[in-house]
Amino acid sequence: MEDIYCYSYVEDMPSAEVAKKLVAHRNAQKTHKIWFFEGFPKLTGGNNALKAQCPSFLNMARGGLYTFTITDLDERKCAGDLISDWFGFQEAQPIALPREVVFRIAVREVESWIIADVNAWAEYIGIPAGNFSKTPDELPHPKQHLLNVLRQKGRKKMHTEMLPRGTGSIGPGYNEVLCGFVSKKWSPGRASRNSPSLKRAIEALQRL
Repeated sequence: MEDIYCYSYVEDMPSAEVAKKLVAHRNAQKTHKIWFFEGFPKLTGGNNALKAQCPSFLNMARGGLYTFTITDLDERKCAGDLISDWFGFQEAQPIALPREVVFRIAVREVESWIIADVNAWAEYIGIPAGNFSKTPDELPHPKQHLLNVLRQKGRKKMHTEMLPRGTGSIGPGYNEVLCGFVSKKWSPGRASRNSPSLKRAIEALQRL
């Protein structure tokens, strides 16, 4: 099989690092590789902008172009509900995306995939692993879980920089710390043992 070149779209910087690491993890196990086009993964800055791109993903697939997208489930009931809405499937219509559209949903936020590699994350952040959930897909708000642990147990400057100030949802150092961990220490294989939605994402990439 030939190598696959794809466009990639994500909401934020940690998701971009996760996308790159997932592709690298998959490539290590396959003879034909997946490569991002230059400048990708591209940050959309939020799920509304990402949703607006979904019709174009289908058009690109008709021309044989691949896309790899990661978004958060957030408050949605299930992944099927989000996909039906974003891609315009009718109620009785089966939910089936083209092979070229690799659309993966983190349950409920990409933070759940990141902290699923719990022992490596705990060592990196310097807070004992027992403070973090071992079943992050079951958390209603993984980001808040992470921030609450930092508020309660954090003592380092790194921890303080990750916490939000004023009306912000995250601190100035939040993305830097998460991205650093993902690029340097995060193992998708280890993390997938604690995150079913991550395991499904890995399997989807391996099918290409």
